[in-house]
Amino acid sequence: MTLILSCCCVNQVFAASSDAYKSEKINGVGVKYVTLDMKDKNIQPRVLNAQNQICATESLASMAKKAGAFAAINGTYFEAYGGTPVPWGTIIKDGKVLHISQSGAVVGITSSGKLLVDRLSFEFAGYINGEYRAIPWRINHPSTEAEAITIFTPEYATTVNLAPGAKGVIVSNGHVSSITTSSFNIPENGFAIVYNGASSYLVDERYKVGDEVYYEVIIKPTFTNPSDWEEVQCAIGAGPSLIINGNVTASGEEEGFFEAKINTSSSPRSFIGATADGRIIMGNMDAATLKKAAAACQRMGLVNAMCLDGGYSIALYYASAGVSLAGRDINNGLAFVGRTTNNISSNITSTGNRAIKAISTTANLSIDGGYVDIEAYNINGNNYYKLRDLAMALNNSGKQFEVAWDGGKNAINIYTLKPYSALGGELAKSGAMGSKDAVATNAALYINDQAASFAAYNINGNNYYKLRDLGQAINFAVIWDEYADTIIIDTASDYIP
Repeated sequence: MTLILSCCCVNQVFAASSDAYKSEKINGVGVKYVTLDMKDKNIQPRVLNAQNQICATESLASMAKKAGAFAAINGTYFEAYGGTPVPWGTIIKDGKVLHISQSGAVVGITSSGKLLVDRLSFEFAGYINGEYRAIPWRINHPSTEAEAITIFTPEYATTVNLAPGAKGVIVSNGHVSSITTSSFNIPENGFAIVYNGASSYLVDERYKVGDEVYYEVIIKPTFTNPSDWEEVQCAIGAGPSLIINGNVTASGEEEGFFEAKINTSSSPRSFIGATADGRIIMGNMDAATLKKAAAACQRMGLVNAMCLDGGYSIALYYASAGVSLAGRDINNGLAFVGRTTNNISSNITSTGNRAIKAISTTANLSIDGGYVDIEAYNINGNNYYKLRDLAMALNNSGKQFEVAWDGGKNAINIYTLKPYSALGGELAKSGAMGSKDAVATNAALYINDQAASFAAYNINGNNYYKLRDLGQAINFAVIWDEYADTIIIDTASDYIP
């Protein structure tokens, strides 16, 4: 869906200082690094993909400039020595899982700017007409095993080539549009599941054109809470980890690494981490062992830290200090941009983002013990609701809130602890449920006259907001009861991150 706006004036509203870049010796290791104050909510993380594809290479500086980033660092490992330059580690972009690894460590950054480091594992669950019927192995990574089942999304951005005997199930707008044995491109409004030769018989048994098909990604952390990763917008997997929750880890073997250049040798390394007060520090180190790298990170005050791809892949970009350190072209990176503000005639901006799939939520919603019939959608594993629907549902509770249009700001303003003034049509269903296209929007929103940054998607002309974002902002508990298949809002309890 495209929204046409009468005017648009874009202004950068962040500050990047050359003082944030330093080059010094720390515990005898030469370190070049950038410090980012994530209390500045105008700073937003971005995952960089070379040539806007999954399997390509490009210089870090080129990717950063295209993204309008003021700072960037190289990302996960990739095939750099011949053949297709596929990534090897986990990549989560705009809250969507684009690639996974079952080894190493992952750095994630939440919508509020909090940095996490953990050892993650992943599972996929595929559904056909609402029934759990598929267990994909990977995503956006060509698989050679005879029995492999692989998901491909539009972000793969190149032709998917099928091996002899393989079959591809192509899904558009949430439904199977075709089944093929030939090479194909992924539709912009869908995805595909490829069954290699030894498993392709399952396609004939389980799929037919018109079936509703979707998948879920289950993230299983080791040291952090699963709910933490629901808030992650960007993530890069590499490793080994150096420090997790204040404890030195720095053991490649424990994370599935067996090469001496990673585990025991003194090698050039890239790293990223965060201090106890939330500042993110990222940079490049001269040759250092894992233990020395961890010690240097501790000296910098990092309580969470991990290695990114090292050796000839290390790169660092920081525009205001003229820093552009790089070796070879790389597959991916992590960047930071200044959020832009738009002076527009509507509170919704045209993002230019491609549509992603929103699945109608089947879970019940309970508010203070009473069930509410309300329209909601699951997008990338998170539940999204219309703002005025929730305001109506929470009215007369301890966490009621008013929703008002502020013409001066061209924005919606939420006023907490005030009764909601209904406009009519709240809690009404918009029509047939199921799979729908959702487009990320820049919907200007204020809470008690203070600017807020929430993830929002436009579905059929309505803006939907993430329930946990609203729970945190308005301070009510959001609890998942797996056995009752129910989302619980408890207005008498505080939000638990």
